[in-house]
Amino acid sequence: MSSRKCITPVGMLSYPHLFTPQDPMEEGGTPKYAAVIVFPEGTDLQPLRDAALVAAQEKFGVEKAEALLKGNKLRLPFRDDWEEKGYPENSVFLNAKTTNPPGLVSRYQDPATGKAARITDPDEIYPGAQVRFSITAFGYDVKGNKGISFALNNVQKWEDGERLDGRVRAEDEFSAEAPVTADLSDLEGTPAPAAGADGDLTDLM
Repeated sequence: MSSRKCITPVGMLSYPHLFTPQDPMEEGGTPKYAAVIVFPEGTDLQPLRDAALVAAQEKFGVEKAEALLKGNKLRLPFRDDWEEKGYPENSVFLNAKTTNPPGLVSRYQDPATGKAARITDPDEIYPGAQVRFSITAFGYDVKGNKGISFALNNVQKWEDGERLDGRVRAEDEFSAEAPVTADLSDLEGTPAPAAGADGDLTDLM
């Protein structure tokens, strides 16, 4: 049987709240770290669907889970309302949350450890970056609402992508108008101007 835990294919990051938790919409709720991952058309999501099925069977039992799925009475985490969100055509996306800070790593190796290098700079994780999620499917039954959702474990940045928020780095937006270092050699040995006999410094201003 498949596991409830899986690694997603590479997708586009959206609405990241990975360094600071997102405030809850409901009063008294718990702040959560969260993010959306958007998969382009044709992405193989079968491992994720298998994990969701396992979570449904564990939560509701095999027969009841099958009946809920056939009757469309089980909310699934896979969304295809891409047009409303402004995502690429025919894309599929999902949201994952956690109350604990997720681990954030690069696809590149840390020479000191030989493992994926940790990311500590928030500017490295932005809407539009290409990422992978480590997620765990779980079932819920809250006030009659039954469904499957994904808990976010960790995030791996795969590569840079076009920013969704339109933000531009300062070093890319402004040109350098001065040399790296000023040449102060002409000022060496130049005595400072002296004040007048009566101490009047107005000529120096």
